[in-house]
Amino acid sequence: MNLTILGNGYTTKYLSEIALKNKIKVTIVTRNIKVLNPQIKYVNFYDEKNVSNLLENQPLISTIPPNQDGIDPVIKLYKNSIALNKHKINYLSATSVYSDGTVYENTKPKPNHNRGKVRLNIEKTWLNTNKQTIIYRIAGIYGPNRNPIINYIEGKNEVIVKDGYISNRIHVEDLAEIILEFIQTNHLDKIINISDQNLISNIDAISYVSKKLNLPSPIIIKYNSSEVSEIRKSFYETNRIIKSNVIGHHFKYTYKHPYYEKALLQLAKAIIS
Repeated sequence: MNLTILGNGYTTKYLSEIALKNKIKVTIVTRNIKVLNPQIKYVNFYDEKNVSNLLENQPLISTIPPNQDGIDPVIKLYKNSIALNKHKINYLSATSVYSDGTVYENTKPKPNHNRGKVRLNIEKTWLNTNKQTIIYRIAGIYGPNRNPIINYIEGKNEVIVKDGYISNRIHVEDLAEIILEFIQTNHLDKIINISDQNLISNIDAISYVSKKLNLPSPIIIKYNSSEVSEIRKSFYETNRIIKSNVIGHHFKYTYKHPYYEKALLQLAKAIIS
């Protein structure tokens, strides 16, 4: 199997590593070719001839988020090529398309903030461009080198707390495994929510780690909407619980990191050791 991944960020690192372990040939289309893996073919995003050929003829995963103007760079430049593709097309979106409450794949999206509205519009564009498109609505991604324990261990143990707010998370390894397993199966789902589905607040998870490792207790900072960025506000001011009617039902998957607090403990131990 051949696979083209658009974007070369945090999630792509894990997608490509797991794909290679499964004997999948990987091509990464990126604007910044910096770290080269000799097992991977890299193509410049602006090499229109070669990129167009890939986007017409291979299964795709797009990890590229909207730009600051709310435009999807892939659709803007390569919409016609994507429309011709006969393979599975996978677009990585976000759970920001949902409003408050418990949400499933069949819950009608109703974003509260502009970030979610932009994502929803882009989802629709991908689906209208090619009916083979699968949308993955992904909770907060964490993992090695991307988690709140890093700053905590460095002594920045202040934690913002908003009463009643629960975070939805997914470990990057589980995220990559789910996407790659789904690509290789014959399920017909067009929307998939990806979250570990085990709820715990950020403060409770960090407190769990601090107690287990005898670290200083977290200092609680009460959430104040006037003191946070618009991006952070969009997280804290929508309280949703992400569930899936796909994962764990007709699509079976066993999570490697089902519990956020235990995964954070593992990550903390790796940093300290």
